[in-house]
Amino acid sequence: MNRDFRLITTTPPARKEIPTRRYFNMLRMDRRRNSVVYFVLASATLLSGVSANLPPSFTNDMNLFVLSEDTPVGAAVYTLKASDPEGTPVTYGLTGTDRLRVNPKSGVVTILRPLDREKNDTLRLVVTAEDEVPGATNNLVKVPISIIVLDTNDNPPAFLQTPYEAIVNEDAAVGTTVLPGIRLVDKDQVGDRIQVECQSIKQGGNDCNVFAVVSTRASSHEYSGNIILNQTLQYARQNIYQMKLVATDGGQISSVGVVIRVRDVQNSPPVFSGSLTGIVTEDDPIGTKVMTLKAADGDTGAPRSVYYELLTNPLDFFTLDTETGELWTAKPLDREALQSPDGVVNVKVKAFEVVNGEPVGRSNTETIADVTITIRDINDEPPTFNRREYRATVPENVPDGTPLPNLDMFVQDTDVGSNSVFSLRLLDSSGIFSIEPEIASGSSSVSIRVAHGPLDFENPNQRKFLLQVVAEETLTNPRLSSTTTVVVSVTDTNDNSPQFPQEAYTAVVSETASPGTVVTTIVASDRDTGMFGNDGLQYTLYGNGAEKFEVDTTSGVITVAFCDTPGHGNCLDYEERPTYFLSYQASDDGGSGHTTVVPVRISLADSNDNPPKFTRREYRAVIDEGAPDFDPPLVVVAEDPDATSQITYSIVAGDPNGLFTIDKKSARIKVANESGLDMSDLKSDHIILTVEANDGEGSHTANIRVMVRDANNNAPVFSKHSYVAAVQENAPEGSVVEQVSASDADTGANAAITYRIHRGGYDDFAIDGTTGLISVARKLDYDRRPAYDIVIVAMDRGIPKLTSTSTLTVSVINNNDKSPYFTPTTQRTQVSEDVAPNTTFYTLSAQDPDVVEEGALVFGFELPITAVKSDSRPVEGPERDILSKMFVVDPASGNITVVGQLDRAMASEVTFPVTVTDISASPPQVGRGSLVITIVDVNDFPPVFPDPWSLESPTIRVTVPEELPGGSLLTTITASDIDSNIGGYFLAEPSEHFSLDNSTGVVTVKARLDYETQPELSFVVVAHDTGVPTLSATTTIIVQLENINDEEPVFSSPVYDAEVAENSPPGTSVISVKASDGDVGEYGIISYSLAGNHHESFAIDENGLITVRNSAILDRESLASVVLRVVAIDTAPENHRHQSSVPLHVLITDINDHGPAFSQRSYSASVVENLSIEPPAPIVQVTAHDKDEGINALIRYVIVEGNEDEAFYLDPETGILYPDRPLLAERSNYSLTIQARDLNGTSEYSDQTIVEIDVLPQNQYKPKFISPALPNATVLIRENFGSEVQEVIVIKAEDKDSKANGAIRYHLRIGEDNVQDTKEFHLDPVTGVLSTKRVMDREEQQKYELVIVAKDQGSPISYETLRFLTVVIEDENDNRPIFPKNKMPQAYRFTVVENNPKQTLIGRLHAEDPDAGIHAKIYYYLVAGNDHASFFLDKLLGNLYTNAVLDREQNSSYMLVVKATNDPNFIVDPSQEVVYDKADPSLAIVTVGIEDENDTPPKFTSDVYYAGVSHEAEVDRFVRMVRAVDGDAGLNGTVSYSIRASNLYRPGEAKSVGSIIPSPFNITQDGKLTTSSLMAQYRRHRFILQIQAKEEAPPYRTDKCSVNIWVWEREDLVRVVLSQPPEEVVKRQEEIAFSLSQVAQGTAVVDEIRYHIDTDNTVKHERTDMLVHVVNRTDQVMPVEVVLKRLDQGYATLRNYSHTFFIDNVYPATIEDLEEEVDARLAGLIALIIVLFIGFVSFIVVCCCLRYWVMTPTSRSSEHLIKRNIDEDLGLNTTENPLWVDQKLKMYEEQELTMQVMSEFDTTQVNGSANPGPVPSVTVDAEWSPERRASSIDLSQMDGQSNTYATIQKSHGGTLRSLQLRGLQQGTLTLGEDPGESNDYATLDHLRRPASAQGPKVPGVETPRSPMKINGEYHELRTSFSGSTFQPPDLANRPLPDEPMNGHLQLPRNFTLNAQGEPVLVAELI
Repeated sequence: MNRDFRLITTTPPARKEIPTRRYFNMLRMDRRRNSVVYFVLASATLLSGVSANLPPSFTNDMNLFVLSEDTPVGAAVYTLKASDPEGTPVTYGLTGTDRLRVNPKSGVVTILRPLDREKNDTLRLVVTAEDEVPGATNNLVKVPISIIVLDTNDNPPAFLQTPYEAIVNEDAAVGTTVLPGIRLVDKDQVGDRIQVECQSIKQGGNDCNVFAVVSTRASSHEYSGNIILNQTLQYARQNIYQMKLVATDGGQISSVGVVIRVRDVQNSPPVFSGSLTGIVTEDDPIGTKVMTLKAADGDTGAPRSVYYELLTNPLDFFTLDTETGELWTAKPLDREALQSPDGVVNVKVKAFEVVNGEPVGRSNTETIADVTITIRDINDEPPTFNRREYRATVPENVPDGTPLPNLDMFVQDTDVGSNSVFSLRLLDSSGIFSIEPEIASGSSSVSIRVAHGPLDFENPNQRKFLLQVVAEETLTNPRLSSTTTVVVSVTDTNDNSPQFPQEAYTAVVSETASPGTVVTTIVASDRDTGMFGNDGLQYTLYGNGAEKFEVDTTSGVITVAFCDTPGHGNCLDYEERPTYFLSYQASDDGGSGHTTVVPVRISLADSNDNPPKFTRREYRAVIDEGAPDFDPPLVVVAEDPDATSQITYSIVAGDPNGLFTIDKKSARIKVANESGLDMSDLKSDHIILTVEANDGEGSHTANIRVMVRDANNNAPVFSKHSYVAAVQENAPEGSVVEQVSASDADTGANAAITYRIHRGGYDDFAIDGTTGLISVARKLDYDRRPAYDIVIVAMDRGIPKLTSTSTLTVSVINNNDKSPYFTPTTQRTQVSEDVAPNTTFYTLSAQDPDVVEEGALVFGFELPITAVKSDSRPVEGPERDILSKMFVVDPASGNITVVGQLDRAMASEVTFPVTVTDISASPPQVGRGSLVITIVDVNDFPPVFPDPWSLESPTIRVTVPEELPGGSLLTTITASDIDSNIGGYFLAEPSEHFSLDNSTGVVTVKARLDYETQPELSFVVVAHDTGVPTLSATTTIIVQLENINDEEPVFSSPVYDAEVAENSPPGTSVISVKASDGDVGEYGIISYSLAGNHHESFAIDENGLITVRNSAILDRESLASVVLRVVAIDTAPENHRHQSSVPLHVLITDINDHGPAFSQRSYSASVVENLSIEPPAPIVQVTAHDKDEGINALIRYVIVEGNEDEAFYLDPETGILYPDRPLLAERSNYSLTIQARDLNGTSEYSDQTIVEIDVLPQNQYKPKFISPALPNATVLIRENFGSEVQEVIVIKAEDKDSKANGAIRYHLRIGEDNVQDTKEFHLDPVTGVLSTKRVMDREEQQKYELVIVAKDQGSPISYETLRFLTVVIEDENDNRPIFPKNKMPQAYRFTVVENNPKQTLIGRLHAEDPDAGIHAKIYYYLVAGNDHASFFLDKLLGNLYTNAVLDREQNSSYMLVVKATNDPNFIVDPSQEVVYDKADPSLAIVTVGIEDENDTPPKFTSDVYYAGVSHEAEVDRFVRMVRAVDGDAGLNGTVSYSIRASNLYRPGEAKSVGSIIPSPFNITQDGKLTTSSLMAQYRRHRFILQIQAKEEAPPYRTDKCSVNIWVWEREDLVRVVLSQPPEEVVKRQEEIAFSLSQVAQGTAVVDEIRYHIDTDNTVKHERTDMLVHVVNRTDQVMPVEVVLKRLDQGYATLRNYSHTFFIDNVYPATIEDLEEEVDARLAGLIALIIVLFIGFVSFIVVCCCLRYWVMTPTSRSSEHLIKRNIDEDLGLNTTENPLWVDQKLKMYEEQELTMQVMSEFDTTQVNGSANPGPVPSVTVDAEWSPERRASSIDLSQMDGQSNTYATIQKSHGGTLRSLQLRGLQQGTLTLGEDPGESNDYATLDHLRRPASAQGPKVPGVETPRSPMKINGEYHELRTSFSGSTFQPPDLANRPLPDEPMNGHLQLPRNFTLNAQGEPVLVAELI
C-alpha cells in the first residue's frame, strides 16, 4: 500500500451475552454503527497523508453491559480493555454520562453517582481509547455503547391524594367507611404486592383498633383501599385520631399520616380533670380547704355548666361547694376512727350537667367519681391491745416451746411511721413463760410460749398464772404505752388411776326389794380433777348375775335392777340364788380412761311374802272425748306368785271427779258415766290414774296415763257467707284481691284452719293457705272470663277433717286492649258451582273481646286475591279479576254472598284476604285473616256399608273371645260412596272398650273385654264422604263376647300358717284352706292338691281340709318346719285350665323326747391357792346341750359327788364353778361329779361329767419394764443400713417373783398373739434384743408402731406387761422426684383461651418425692418445646404460665417437656435437645391446647358468585354452592347463611325491580343454594342475591357476597365437550370458565356438568358435557352464535390451556335427539319401496355420471377430486379449528368407504320449475321443530362446480327420511342454483323425526333411544361450509316458508307443501 495512505481498521468489540431477542436487535444496530466508524476512520486515514500508525482497538468495550441500579457509588463494575498494534500505552476515556468514570490508565470503570432506573433505564455513552504517537497526533478511537440498568426495589410505594383527613360523627355505626380512596403507586417493576397497615403514632395507642384499613385492590404496582370504623367512638374519650399508614412492597416502606376528627354528639357525661386525691393533716382545723374538684362537660363541642354533689361522706368529715367544687373539712378529723389503716378516706362525688341552673336529669349527663383523701397521722394513739384481759388454758404435760392456745392477742398502734413502733415485754414472776415478738411496728399478733416447764397440775401453785404484758413505744417522746393481763390456767391430764378404800366389798339386800332399792354404795377416788378425776369416774358391775342389779355410773349407788316380780322368777329370789359374786369397776375420764376393779359379794335376805306386782310401772291409754268406754278395753293386771292370794284393785289417786271406775276383780277400767266421757270440767287432755293392787299382805300401784283426744265436733265457720271483690283486668300478678277468714270452736289441731280454692278460680287466683289472702296468680283477661265465682274451702286438721265453704265473687274490670281477630285466622268454606247468584253461603267469624256494642266490627275484602284451578295451576289476569268480583262481603254481618254464576273450570279454590275492623276503638283496630272458598260439585249419595248392613237393619255383628289384649284388631269398618270418596269414620259416642282409626276404619280394643261382667257390647260408627254437602251413614256394631277360662282361682289368704305337734298320729287336722274362681260354669269348679317337699306326708280333701298322712316326718329335732304349696285348679279342659298356689308354713312344735348331754365327758382346771373368794373367781364352766327347745331344753346343774367339804359352788343355770371358801393349805386336787337335768331340773332325763381341779401356788407380781422406761418410747434407726440386721433397742424388764413366776420372756404383740418375729423385726425372747430383719426404706414406711410384751412364766396364771415402742426411720436422699402415674398422669393436658394476657395461669404440675424434708424439695424446669418462649414455669410451685399472647389460628397446641429434680441449680443446656422418654418418670409431657376465641370474622371465598338455573327448574333445584370460611374453631367457626335480598332484573334492564319477598331461593346452612319456587315465571330474568354469612357465636360478625343467577332457556346454552371425566372437570371448572370467559369476551357461567352422551346414546364416563352460558359486561346473556364465533376466533388462546383440560367440541346445547318409534308392520313395505327407489336412482346416477365424464375435462383425477374436497370442502382453508380436523377427516374417509344410499316411500315428488333439467329429489331424515332451529341447515351456498362426493354420515336406520321444515324460523334448506351443474352429494347429518313420523326400523341398525340426549358432535350439512366450526349457519335473515320473499333472495326450487303448509325437500343423487 502507498505510504501516503494509512488504513485504520477496528475490531468489533466483544459483547456480553444478552437475551437472544434483544441481542439480534442490538446486533443489527451495532453492525450499522461499526461500519460507519470503520468508514470514517479509513477515510480520515487516507486523507491525512501521514504515515500509517494504527489506532488502538477495544477488546472489552462494556457495550450492553448490565448494571443494577443499586450498585454503590465507588464500586468497580467493569474494566475496559484495548490494545495498540504498535504496543504503545492506551489511555481510556468515557464521555456522555456523569454517572460513571474510568481510570485512564487501568480502564477500571467505577460508579460516580447513584444510578436510577426510573429516570434512565439505559445509559448511552462513548468510551475512548487513545494511543501515543510520537511526533504526531495520537489516535483516538471512540466507541458508542449502551449500558442496561436493571431495576431493584428501591422506590417505596407512594401515597396519592395526600394529606388524608376525615371527619366522622361520634355515633357512626361500626363498618362505616370513614376515608375512602386510599391509593398508592410503585414505580418499581419488581417487588411484592403492596400491603398497607395501620400503626398508632402514640405509644400504646389503640387508634388502629378503632379504625381498620380494608383493601379493595392490591398489586405490586398499585393499591386502593378504604379506612372503615372498627369500634364505636366517644368524643369525650378521644376526639382526634392520628395514625400512620405504612405501606410496603416487600422491600421498601413508605408512610403517611392520617388525621380523623370526631364530630361531637351530645351524649357524653361530665369528665373530671385534674387530681382526685387530697392530703390533710389529722389536726387541721375546721374549714381547711382540702382540694378543688374540676369537671367539664364531656361534649366539648357545646359544653354545659357542671355542678357538684357529695354522695358519700364517711364520718361527715367534709363539705363540698356545689358550684366551685371546693372541698373543705367540716369537723375535727380523727385518722384512727377510719376503717382504712392507711388513713385514706374515699368520698364519692357526682358531677352533673345543668341548664339554666337546673339539672338535666339524664343518666348520660352525670358522672360519679371516687375522691381519695389521705389524712396524715400525728402521734396521738398509744399501742392498744385488742382486749383488756386474756385467758388461756394449757394441759399440765405441755412440752416447752408450746404457744398458749387461742390467745388471739393483737396489739395495734394506729399511728404510722415511727409513731407506730413499739416493744413488748412480759412481767412473769414464775419465769416459766416467754413472749414474742419483742419489737413490732403498726400492729402485730402476740404469742406467749411455755419456755421453762414442765407444768404440774397436782401442784396447787401451778394451777393458775397471772401475767402482765406491756406494749410501749420506742421511737417517740413521750413514749405512750398500754398493758394487759393474761390469766393462764393449767388443766389436768389423766395420769392417776382410781383408788378404792377397800380391797373387797359385801352387801345384803332383801329378795323382795323393789326395783331401785339401794343395795350399797361403793365410791372410788382419783387424784386427778374434773373428768380425769372424781368427776369423770364411771362405775360398772359385771359378772354372773350382774344384770339383777343396776349401778349409777356416776354416784356408785348399786340398786336392785328393774324386775317384774321381785322375789320370784327371774328377779332376786333367795330360793334360787342366795349370793352373787360380782366385779365392780371404776373408770375415770367418763369411762374411757384408767380402770380399777374390786370384788363385790351381794347376799339376799329371805322374805316370806310376795306382794302383787303390776307388769308395768305405767300404762298408757287413749280415749275419745264423749266415748262411753275404752276401745280396746283397758285392763291393768298385777301378778302375785302366791297362788292363794286374792288381789283387789282400786283407783287410789288421779280421779277426783270420779270419771272412771275399776272392776275390783278383773281390773277393767271403764268410763263412770254411761253417756260418755265429759271433759268440760278439765283443763288438760291428760289424766294420770293411780291403780293399786292389794293381796291383803302387800300392795302395788301403777300409773295409767290416759290421753283424751279432742272430738272434732265443730266445723270451721267463715266470717261471711259470701265475699265480693273487683279487680282490674291488667292487675299484675300477686295483686291482693280479698282476704277470707274462718274460726273453729275446737282446740289444738282440730282448730287449726287451712284454706284452699275448691273451684271457680281457674288457676287465675291463688290463696295463702294460712292467712286466707287471695291474690292474682296470672294475667287476667276480661274477654276470656269477666267474672269468677270462687268457692273457698276452710278445713281444720282434726280427724276426721271438717270443712266449710264460702263464695268469693270477683268481677274483672274490662280494658279495651285487644284487636279483633278471626276465629280461626284462616277460614274455609265451600260453595256449589251451581249455587244461584245473590246466595249467602258463609258468615265470617270474628271476635273482639272488648266490643260491647252492636256494629262495632266491620268486615271487608283486600286485594289481590289468589286462586288455583283444579290442576293446581294459578289463575292470573282477567280471570282473577272476574273471580274477585264474584263474591261480596256484608260489612256489618260478615255474610259472604255469591253475586255471579260460578264456574269451577275457572277456579276450584279462591282465597280472599279479609279484614275486620273495630271502629269503636281509637284508633280503629284491624284484624286480618284469609277466607278460602272451595267451589265443589253437589253431593247426592251418602256412604253405604257392606252387607249384611242395610238401611232397614243398620247393624253389623262381630263375635270375638273375651280378654283380647289392648290394641288387638276387632274388625275393619269399610264404606263406599257412589259420587265421592269416603272422608273418614268416627264414633257417634266415645266407647269405653274400643277405639276407631278415623281414616282406615280399623277398630281396635282399648279396654278389657270381660264376659263375666258384660257378655255383649255395642257402639255406633259414622262414615262421612268428602262431597259437598257432606253426607254420612251410621251402623251399630254389636260385639258378642265368647266365654273363655280367663279367671284364676284365688285363695282367701296369700299365705297360710299352721302348727302341728311332733309325733302327731295320721289324720290329725292341720288347717283348712279356701279358694274361689270368678269364672262361671265348669270353669269355676275348684279342686285342691299339695306340692313341695314332704307334700306326700300330708293330705287335702275337696273342701280344703289338710291332715297328717305320715307321722314319721313329724320330728322337730330333724325337721322344725315344712313349707308346702297348696294348689287350686279349675275343671276347664286340660289345655285351658288355670291354677294358682299359695305357700303353707307348717310349724312342728316340740315335746320333751331328748335328754341333756355334756359337751365333754370330763373337765380339768388349775387354780392358784389364793384364788379370789370375794368376789368369787370362776374356775371352769361345764355345758350340756338338749336337742329339745323351750322349757324342755332348760337345763339345771348340780354337784352330786366330790364336794363334801363344800369348797366349791356351782351355778345351777350357767354351770360355772366358783370357789366357795379359801383353798390355802388345803388339798392339792379335787374330783367333782356334776349332773345336768332338763325340764328345769324336773325331768327324768339327765347326764353326768367329771371335773378335775389342781390347786397351784400363786404368782403375785407382774413384770416391770426397765428399758424402755417410758410407756410410749421412740427410737431412731437409719434408712438403707449396710446390713439387714440393725440393732434397734435392748428390752429389759424385772419380776419380783421367784423361779418360773419370775422368769421373763419378751415378745411382740400382733393382734392377740405374742410372736418373736414380724416382717421387719425380730425380738430375742431371752436377751430382749430388738433388731431388724431387712434393710429399711423410709419411703416404704416412715415408722413402725410396736407393742412389746414382757411375760413371766407363772402357772397357771402368768402376768404380762405391755410397752408401746415407735421405731422411726431416718431419711436419706435416695429417691428422685417422679410424676406419679396413678394419681396424675405423666402426660398433662391443659387448655388456655387464646388472646389471654401474659402471665395467665394455665395449670399446675405436681411431682412427688418419697423422701422427706429437704430431700423432698422439688424444682421444675421446662427442658423442651419452649423454643418460642411462649411459656414460663414456676420452678418452685410447678405453675405453668403464658409468656406471650397466644393465637390459636397460628398454633392450636404446644407440646412441652418438663423435668422435676431436687437440684435447685439445674441448668438446661439449650444446645442439647431433650427428648421425652416414657421410661424416665422425672419427665412429664405437657400438651397445652389453645381454646378458640371468636376473633376471626367470616369471609366468603369470593365476593361475587355466578350461577344459572333453568326456567323449568322445580322447587329445591340445586343452583350452586357458596362458602364462607371462619378461621375460628367449633361454634366460633360455625357460620350460618341467609338471603338478605333477592333483587330481580328483567331481561335487558340494568335496574332492579326490587327484592322479591319471599325469596325464590333458599340457602342451607352448608351454603347450598336451591330454588324455593318454580322458575317458570322468571324466564330469562336475572337475580342478584345478597347472601350473608353470620357467626353462630358472639359478637355475631357477618360478611356478605353477591350471587348473580340467570334463569336460562336451553337456547341460551353452549355445550362444551371435554375429554376428561366429570370428576376432573368439576375440580377445574373455575379454570375452564375463566378461559372460556377470556376467549368469549364475557363471563362464562357453568350451568351443568354431566357425563357425555354419544351419538348412539352411549354414556361415556371418561368424557364430560359442560353446559355454559356467557354474559356480557351489561350482564345480558350473549347469543349462542356470538359465543361460538368468539370461541372459534380465540382457538389459540384455548389451546394454551390444553395442558390442564382438553376441549373436544363446542356446539349449541339445543341439538337434541328425538326418540323414534319403528312400526314393524310398515318396515317391510318401506324397505321394498326403498329398494325400487334405489334402483331407479342408481340408473339416473349412472346416466349422469356418463354425461359428466363425457362433457367435463378428464384432467381432474379422483385423487385430485378427493383431495380438493377434503381441503376445500371441509373448510381447512377457513377458520376451522384444528381441534376437530382429525375427527372430520376420519369421518369423511369412513363415509367414503361405507356410503349407503336408500330411499323411503314417504318422499314427495317436487313440482316442475321454470328451469329445465332434472329436478333434484330430497329425502328428509327428521322432522324439524322450532326447538331445533339452532341447528337449521343451509344448502344455498353449495358450490355448483364442485365435484365433491356427498357423504351420508351415520344415517340413523340406514335411510334418508323426509325433512319437514315445520316452524323453520332461521333459514331454508336449498340446493344448488343449477341442478345440472351440481354434482355434490347432499350430506344430511343427524336428522331425526318425532315419534309420529317414525318409519320402519331397519334390522341390525341402531336407532336413537332418548329424545332428550344431545349429539356428541356437530357436523355441517355441506362439506364445503366456510363458516366457523363453533357457530351454526347464519340463518337469521332467511325468511320463513310462509313469509314474503325479498327480491334479492329467491327459492331456487318449487317445493311440494305438506298438510301444514310447510315445504318438503327431497334429495337425490346427481
